[in-house]
Amino acid sequence: MVPQVDAAASVAADVLAVPVMSGAPADQVLMGLDPGAAAFAASGEHRGRLHEVLLLPARAGIASPRVLLYGLGAAAELDGSRLRFAHQEMVRVGREFGHGKIAVLRAGALRLADLGPVIEGCVAGSWDRRGRSTGRHPSVLTDLALVGFGDAPDHVVDTSRRLGEATARAREWQNAPANELGPVRLEAIARELAVKFGLECETLGAEALTAGGYRLLAAVGAASDEEPRLIRLMYRGGATDGPSLALVGKGITFDSGGLSLKSDEAMVKMRGDMGGAAAVMAAIQVVAESRLPINVMAVIATAENLPGRGAQRPGDVWTSASGKTVEVLNTDAEGRLVLADAITYALRSGATHIVDLATLTGDARAALGHAASAAVSNDDRLWAQVAAAGEAAGDRVWRLPIYPDFRELIQSQSADLKNAYYGEAGVITAAMFIGEFVEGRPWVHLDIAGSHWNENQSHRDIPRGPLGAGTRLCYRLAELMAAQSAEGRADAGT
Repeated sequence: MVPQVDAAASVAADVLAVPVMSGAPADQVLMGLDPGAAAFAASGEHRGRLHEVLLLPARAGIASPRVLLYGLGAAAELDGSRLRFAHQEMVRVGREFGHGKIAVLRAGALRLADLGPVIEGCVAGSWDRRGRSTGRHPSVLTDLALVGFGDAPDHVVDTSRRLGEATARAREWQNAPANELGPVRLEAIARELAVKFGLECETLGAEALTAGGYRLLAAVGAASDEEPRLIRLMYRGGATDGPSLALVGKGITFDSGGLSLKSDEAMVKMRGDMGGAAAVMAAIQVVAESRLPINVMAVIATAENLPGRGAQRPGDVWTSASGKTVEVLNTDAEGRLVLADAITYALRSGATHIVDLATLTGDARAALGHAASAAVSNDDRLWAQVAAAGEAAGDRVWRLPIYPDFRELIQSQSADLKNAYYGEAGVITAAMFIGEFVEGRPWVHLDIAGSHWNENQSHRDIPRGPLGAGTRLCYRLAELMAAQSAEGRADAGT
């Protein structure tokens, strides 16, 4: 008998979850555990499609009263993203059925090495999108048992749990309505994180923004009753002469488009326009909890982009904190404006490497849909690290090129740069605008406009709603850079 079958039969959970593969022969683990449940897969009544779920009563002799068959899709298509989403959705559905104690059995294509991704996905699935409703709520995930994955080191389990919690936390911040989560509340959350995890916290309000020359951010938030904020959370875990990674997040807590007003349909999900800020804030918490030996800062430029008294106008020209002048042709292209000032702030704070995350362009969604984040970079080495971190995190990223031909498209006739109407290559040219402010430092831009939120009802392989894109990637990048920095120091000392 397969060894994990006896262990699975003895686990007393509300439900025992068993993966089923699409197009695969009968799984010996499931056959040995519960031939009746296996028959549903063999007959095609459960075909193993991604997110397909079937709840069954368990056979006599299994300590858990229910078996939950859940699909992983075809083995050849099971990458880190689909693996995590599958377990996220399995837990969500299990909770909807009223099960708070869930055991997951290693079967199908799951490997011993998949323990971390399984934990991350399951814990991320503990988030409740309808937490503000007054009706019945799903059961709370109180216990998660992993059967057949062997004895994993405690730090692997702990990190995976933290990353799952961070993803859920980022999803909750994205989903928070703008009347609850504005720039002032985002600042308060940052201060709470600083106290709890021993981080430095610096925030700049309207007066400090003006004094520091951060006019682009100030202009974006000028029409809101809530002042914009520039926030920096700093974790110091590395050497003073080592790398200092800046994770820069766009934090527009609501985007109406300003005077270049969006349609009502386009405005509905704009509470999630702070997805980049949510990702970097959630990630730096895990960095601090894990005590990584590297210096990391999370920089958040947060504002509400509204029409009204004091709003910037199309045609206005502002001088950025870097000294470059920008002509604002479209007030709805505000993300690149606030990121420009945020990057200057990060550089003034000692950043040596920059990764920015932003819900920046509809072109990113048109190019890659909801399945991946678009990336642009000026540095092959940092990009290679980001790509490796994305692979480890199950956060898909796809790099687009910077061609010098596009440089003229971002030039203004009345200032150094213009913020919109580039005519083509929208993801690239918007990123190149941001790249004008990095002062030659290694930099990667991640456009998460598509990957941060799935509202396409036909796209069933990706969960609906906010996704927390980039959260795990940011942590894995910091972890990788810390390890490579330590290796470099060791080599230099020998």
